[in-house]
Amino acid sequence: MTQVNEDEDTPPTIARLMRWGDGFFEGIACLESFLHWIRSGSSSVADLVVDPSTLSSRVEAFESALSELKEGVVSGEMEGGPPVGDDDIDRAHRLTTLLKTWTPGSDLPSEVATLAEQLVAKFGDEQEQTTTP
Repeated sequence: MTQVNEDEDTPPTIARLMRWGDGFFEGIACLESFLHWIRSGSSSVADLVVDPSTLSSRVEAFESALSELKEGVVSGEMEGGPPVGDDDIDRAHRLTTLLKTWTPGSDLPSEVATLAEQLVAKFGDEQEQTTTP
């Protein structure tokens, strides 16, 4: 993830947007790749685009980005973006928790695929990827 330098030259709103963008876009990209890996049926962790530790930290950053967006819209500091509900944040949190306890090489809890699918369906651009030749 890109490190945001929040010095006195960076307005708070810009710093918030940069944190949000990094966490959101890197997180959803990892979720899309992870979901592709799950759907491929591969049992080899070596086939993952990112290692399990990085995946877990990026999903955690995605969870934070969802909270950041929700809070930013409520406060009026941010506008636009996909609507984020508490249920979305709860899904991301549950996925983060499951990934942190998952031991690579062991079976993934079935709930992981469901949570990833729900988050990608709402926030990802997988639909565009699957309909483009």
